[in-house]
Amino acid sequence: MLAPFVLSGCGSDGASTKEAEEAAGKSWLVVANGSATPSAVPSRAAGTPTPFPSGFLPLPTNTPAPKPTGSYSCPPVKSQIINGADASAGDTSGTVTWYDPATADLVEYRITAISQDPRLGEQRDVGWTIVTPGATCGYRTATIVGLDRDTRYVFSVDAVTSRADSDATYAKTVARSRVVKTS
Repeated sequence: MLAPFVLSGCGSDGASTKEAEEAAGKSWLVVANGSATPSAVPSRAAGTPTPFPSGFLPLPTNTPAPKPTGSYSCPPVKSQIINGADASAGDTSGTVTWYDPATADLVEYRITAISQDPRLGEQRDVGWTIVTPGATCGYRTATIVGLDRDTRYVFSVDAVTSRADSDATYAKTVARSRVVKTS
């Protein structure tokens, strides 16, 4: 059986037991009661009045009316969102339909088919089919030929647009289809 040990606190070896007993009875938290008294000086700056009225100002009578963007025939298209493309496949071809907003900066559309069937070795490149944008907004359709039989494809539509700050162009994917299979 182990004998219980009593450990003493840190301190000098000459400390008296009377000081230790007095220190043990004192609280570490000291609370002093007080009363709230108002201050004669404001606690914030008083400020100076401005010559302008406060609150809402009336709108001038010549405020231009807001102009709506888009219409039912040409809804606005948000950039940076890949809109869906519809696709159907035949024996060795596929037809893709996507929305063309017919904006002034569109140069051309490039459509390609991307095989979804893994194969060993180098993959066959279908190439691009070039489509000229329409003069008015609406749906455009393109047919991709030269596809492999019994193969699954995703069709991708890239829009080539001109840059306003230079004579350069850039392309970005604007529509993609679901996976369709040739017969």
